[in-house]
Formats: sequence, C-alpha cells, structure tokens
Amino acid sequence: MAATIDYKHSSAPSLEFVHTIVENSGIPINKTLFAFDWDLTLKVYNRVSQDMFVRGRAESVDVLHHLKKEGGKLVVVTARDPSPLVWESVNIELNTLDLAELFDDGIKGEKKGSIPMTTASDTLMYVGHGIIVAGYEKAEALDVYCKSQDLEIDHLVFVDDFVVNAYNVGAYFGQPEKSGLFKKVSTVWWDPLGLVPHELPSLPSSENSYSDYLAEYRKVFGVG
Repeated sequence: MAATIDYKHSSAPSLEFVHTIVENSGIPINKTLFAFDWDLTLKVYNRVSQDMFVRGRAESVDVLHHLKKEGGKLVVVTARDPSPLVWESVNIELNTLDLAELFDDGIKGEKKGSIPMTTASDTLMYVGHGIIVAGYEKAEALDVYCKSQDLEIDHLVFVDDFVVNAYNVGAYFGQPEKSGLFKKVSTVWWDPLGLVPHELPSLPSSENSYSDYLAEYRKVFGVG
C-alpha cells in the first residue's frame, strides 16, 4: 500500500508545529525521519546584517533537541549542487549553529563519498554526518538514503521553505511503486514570508512561492 500523504502549510515562527504533526500521526518519534531543507528552512542568513541563525531561533532548537532525545532521526537535505565542497560548507554551517550533534547519523567522513541516484538519474549525492546534498532530487535522495541505511521508518516528516520542493516529495512517495517505504509522509511547506522584514529585508526571487505560475502547487497546500 502506498504511503498516506499529508500536505501541510505552516507560517509558524518556529518548528513547534512539528510536535502537532507527530502527535496527530499516531506514529512514535523513534519511527520517524525528520528531513529538513537547509537554506531558509533551518538556516537563515541575513546578507545585510551578516547574521546567520536557526529559523525560529531558541524555540526551534528546543524542538530539534526534543526530537533527537526521543529517538527521532534528523537529516538535512539541501538543494545545493552535489559536491564534496558543498557538503563541507553545509557541515561547517551546521557546526557553527551548534546543530551538528543532533544530525550526526554515524556516517563518518563521507564528504568524498557518494551514492548513485539510481532512482532518477546519474546525479550523485554526497552524504555524511546527517547531511544529504543532492540538488533538487530530494525525494529520490531520501529514497536512496533510507534504503542504503536500512532505516526502519514508518513516518517521513519533510520540511521545506519552497512550495515546489514540498510538493515534489509528497508526489514522489505517493506513487504506488513507492509503497512499503513509509506508512505516512507529512510534507510541510514552511512559508518564509513571515521572516520579512524583521529577520530578512526580502526573500530571494528563487524562493518566492507566490509567483503566479506556482498557484496550482499552493492549492495542494490549501493556499490561494
């Protein structure tokens, strides 16, 4: 049976909404994989003030600590182009924000390693210390990652600031041929609009989920 797909929109200031998703799922945290996009989802960088911080600040950090303490598995899945240098850059940022120990999955030193993306293309993804760098093939990367690590996961919670990425993960794992990997997928478009103007002067045009051509994607998440 294909996974139940739940498309959610949130404009909450922190990751507190993740607690509600877990509680409503009825699936224990230790059977859940929490996959977060990096830029504008977990990490925010203000180019004017040159301030880098965790989105939602202390409240979000507390949520991440709770998920880890309860046995949840946490990974970063970034859309940056796959390469060892990019993997290293994200790893440095994760350490700078004091999040590294929460995401460390026990895979050591894989900044030079890669797993072929056999489910979609010959693109390579770079994996290590809870960081997956696979470009925009995020769903395929999570598929390969879970299978390669023999993870026993019933629930995938995926969080991304861009509506298309959140939609694509749900659509991918909702396919009948992907049945059996997860029982439930909760894919969240964590809308970054509320970051402006207090945390950011503006959003990058590439992260604008309110462009007219994205209206059909927004509708899936209940947003006009």
